[in-house]
Amino acid sequence: MHRCRNRAGLCTGVLIALGTTTLAAQYAVAPTPVLDLHPLTPEVRLGGYVSVRGTERRDTVTVIVNRARVTAMARPAPYAALRLQVDFTSVGRTTGTANDTVPAIALTDAFLQLVLPERPSGGGIAALHPALMVGQFRTPFSLEFLTPFSLLQTANRSAVVDRVSTRRDIGALAQLISTKHLLVQSAVVNGEGPNRLANLDGRDMVLGRVTVLPIEHLALAGKYLAQGNEHGWGGDGRWVGRGAIVEGEFIARRGPFTPTTFIDSRGGYVLASYKVRPWFQPVVKWEELHDFRRTGATTTNTRLTWTTLGLNLLAPSERVRFQLNGIVKSEHPVAAANEIQAQLIAIF
Repeated sequence: MHRCRNRAGLCTGVLIALGTTTLAAQYAVAPTPVLDLHPLTPEVRLGGYVSVRGTERRDTVTVIVNRARVTAMARPAPYAALRLQVDFTSVGRTTGTANDTVPAIALTDAFLQLVLPERPSGGGIAALHPALMVGQFRTPFSLEFLTPFSLLQTANRSAVVDRVSTRRDIGALAQLISTKHLLVQSAVVNGEGPNRLANLDGRDMVLGRVTVLPIEHLALAGKYLAQGNEHGWGGDGRWVGRGAIVEGEFIARRGPFTPTTFIDSRGGYVLASYKVRPWFQPVVKWEELHDFRRTGATTTNTRLTWTTLGLNLLAPSERVRFQLNGIVKSEHPVAAANEIQAQLIAIF
C-alpha cells in the first residue's frame, strides 16, 4: 500500500480491480471484468478452481462437481492482455455430440483487452485508465455476477441474478473511466448469451454500469440495459472492511426476454458476513423475486422469498473454502423444499 500512495495515478486501477486477477482472499468492493495488467506476464499463466457440492432436499441427497474451470492469461504486449477460461464440469456426463443439450467442455471467458499505454507523468487521458475488451466476457451489470463464483459468500448466487440478470455474452466492452472514486463501463453485446455467435433476432444489447466510491471501503452503483423494447435497470452497494461484508442489489427487467417470452421481473438481495476468526465466517442472506413471464397464451407469476444462513470455513490463504448453507424457501404458487448445501471450493 505504501507504494500505491507514492504512485496513486498508476495504482488506482489496481485498487478498483481487486479480486479479478489477484489472490483469492481479496473480495473486491467494486468487481469488474476488466483485468489489471500489472501482475500478468508475456508467458501464459494457468489457474482455476474446482467446486464440489452436496445438496439435501427432503429425502434426496445429491453430490456433484458444479465447477471445474481452468484459466489461461497472458500479457503479450505492454498494452494488451488475453484471457481464456474453460469449464470441464460436464466431462464424463455428456458425450459432446450434437445430441447433447449441454456440451462436455464449455468456453466461459475468451477475450482480448487493450489499454492506453501509461505515460511517465500519469497525466492526460491515461490517468482515466480507459480499456477496451473484445470477445466473450462478464457483462457489466450485476454486482453478484461480476463477483467470481469462487469468492461468493454463499454457495449460490441469488435467484434474481440467476433468472433475470445478464451474464456472459459476446461483444465489446469499453471502460471509459477508472479512478479512485469513479468507474464507468459500457458494453454492446449480442444479447444471446455465451457461446452463441449468431445474433438471431438482429438486436444488439447495450449495457452501462456506473460505480461511485465515495470512501475507501464503500462502492455504490447504478446499471442499465436496453435491447429494442426490453429494458433493465437496478442499483447495488457493497461495503468491505474490518472483517465484515455488507452488500445489497436490486434488479428489474421488462420487455421481450426472448422472441417468444415477455418478462416483467424485479427482485434483489441483502447480505452480511463477518470473520469472527480468520477461518470462521458466519453469513446471512435474504432475497426476494417477483417474476412474471408470458409465452403465447401461457403465463407464470412466481413470487419467492429465500433466507440463507451460512457458515464459511476458510484456509489461511482462502484458496480452500468450505461452505455450509441452510436455505429456507417460501415460493408461490408452487412450494419449494428447503435445502441444506455443503460446498468445497479449491483454487489453484
